[in-house]
Amino acid sequence: MEIPKLFRKLLIPTVLGMVFSAVFVITDGIFVGQGIGSDALAAVNITAPLFLISTGIGLMFGVGASVVASIHLSQGKLKTARINVTQAVVVSSLFLAVLWGVVSSERLLPLAVEYMYWFLPFLVFSALLSSGMFFVRLDGSPNYAMLCNAIPAVVNILLDYVFIFILKWGMMGAALATSLGYILGAGMIVVYLSRRRNVIHFCRVKLSKKSMRLTWRNVKYMCHLGVSTFLCEA
Repeated sequence: MEIPKLFRKLLIPTVLGMVFSAVFVITDGIFVGQGIGSDALAAVNITAPLFLISTGIGLMFGVGASVVASIHLSQGKLKTARINVTQAVVVSSLFLAVLWGVVSSERLLPLAVEYMYWFLPFLVFSALLSSGMFFVRLDGSPNYAMLCNAIPAVVNILLDYVFIFILKWGMMGAALATSLGYILGAGMIVVYLSRRRNVIHFCRVKLSKKSMRLTWRNVKYMCHLGVSTFLCEA
């Protein structure tokens, strides 16, 4: 494809995807502030660094793996590109499957803990959504990548209203609405990358000593390429 045409094809869906991602975060603040109160909004902001770090990790692996995979695609090494994407998703997910802790004021601690309790376990889905959009676009489906942001954003808005204003679930409802939105987006990514007919899709993870050594080498290279993006978020 000619570069100007390719640029136009990727530009609009990518920008719209970023817009919906911003809407996802902004609407959370609006619903929490209006439906629960200013202390609740402050408590949510205390957890923001954890969200930004998880997003940064997702973007780091998304940028790094997409660069490595695109190089291999240009060389006709389709299997290697698929392995790179699989390694990025597995390693970043395992990396985020840990317990996080924060220190906050005594006044906001109960609200922050309640939000974190229903939000932190699902950060892995947030990171997967961030990195997965790079792989979907690399496969030539920028519109689908946009939908992976747009649909969860709309669902999050609806669930925020239902959980906070109708069911009166407070901070639990706000966190649960956000988490379910991320799970939906990540699920769309997983479904796409599981289709064997796509050029970029998951492949079987090997646990041999040689495979682990190659995975470690590839992961270091991906992180080297994407660490600047992570630092911006961090």
